[in-house]
Amino acid sequence: QLLCINGLNSEIMPRKRNGEIPLPEGWDFGRDKDGKIYFIDHISKKTTWIDPRDRYTKPQTFADCIGDELPLGWEEAFDAQIGPYYINHVNQTTQLEDPRQEWRTIQEAMLREYLLTAQDVLEAKKDIYHIKSQRLLLAQDEYNHLNNALASLTTSRTSLCSSSSSISTKYDPDLLKSDVALAKNRVSRLKSELEQIRNEMTYTERGVETLANVEQKLSMQEETYYNISEAQAIMSELRNIQKSLSSGEKEK
Repeated sequence: QLLCINGLNSEIMPRKRNGEIPLPEGWDFGRDKDGKIYFIDHISKKTTWIDPRDRYTKPQTFADCIGDELPLGWEEAFDAQIGPYYINHVNQTTQLEDPRQEWRTIQEAMLREYLLTAQDVLEAKKDIYHIKSQRLLLAQDEYNHLNNALASLTTSRTSLCSSSSSISTKYDPDLLKSDVALAKNRVSRLKSELEQIRNEMTYTERGVETLANVEQKLSMQEETYYNISEAQAIMSELRNIQKSLSSGEKEK
């Protein structure tokens, strides 16, 4: 089964037809002079063009539509002079423009915006990775310097003469050992953070590639369809970007 860009659902369930379920209690239907069916709510004493069973058989919004479906309240009609047109029974309006195409345009803009956001997120992660890499080099230098100083102190038991402010006034071996332990922990923590960011970058790069493929399909100016796995990948990436933005705000 193919899934249209108009409906990127994570799960596809077969829908029942109106004829497969009865009208709700208190409802009936009639026909106007042209033979068009309308529906009668005897409880509220109102009539409507919308089949009350549509709420169970039709998608509720354009986001829920599969393929060329129209959501609840919409109907496609045909006029011999103007051709196809569309009726919005909810707002009681008609239009020549296909509302699915309007929704598609909105989705295209949204997906392209998400692509730009994902690219920004990736660049931000690269910047953070570069900064932390520099910090790791400094932390490793500090650890090596302190560790060498401790080894020298342990061996010679002589006074330390160093230009480093971190050890120039510390002659106590116990204090120096504490500094070495702190420096070692700092190196270990930075390595762990870099590994985490590296994994996040790899994951984000895959997401950017997914959205870039979507953008490429949209730019073909053709009716674009995705299979289930592609649609699920797109929806998953959109959720991941939202999580990244949320966690990014917390980190800031």
